[in-house]
Amino acid sequence: MNPQTHLAIDGYVDAIPAPGTGWGTARFDRWGTARFDLIHSPADADLIAPDAPDTVYTCTTGDPRIADVLLREIQPGDLLRVTGTLAQPDAPEAPAHFTVDSLEVLEAASAPVIGNCGYQNLRSAVG
Repeated sequence: MNPQTHLAIDGYVDAIPAPGTGWGTARFDRWGTARFDLIHSPADADLIAPDAPDTVYTCTTGDPRIADVLLREIQPGDLLRVTGTLAQPDAPEAPAHFTVDSLEVLEAASAPVIGNCGYQNLRSAVG
């Protein structure tokens, strides 16, 4: 892994967040963890090429409070601000990995996704 950077990123949730998985060869859900993809669009869209791609960050958290919010309340299309540590793998084509330390819902998606583990209307900042 290349050096790590601490920063905040705003982006949209791509799919329903999932429980985190354990380490090693056996895959299992790990209590208090979650993973999700965040799609970040450049802030200065007028200054970049029109066909410039969005950046997809693979995000994880080991904070049980944040994982609970992700797994129970967050849905695709929600606009989030996540703060944490960004690490770019050695392979340039691999997605950047973001470890989330805090989470804020900036804007909720317009319609809830059915089956999101007890979707609630309560949206709050965590972290």
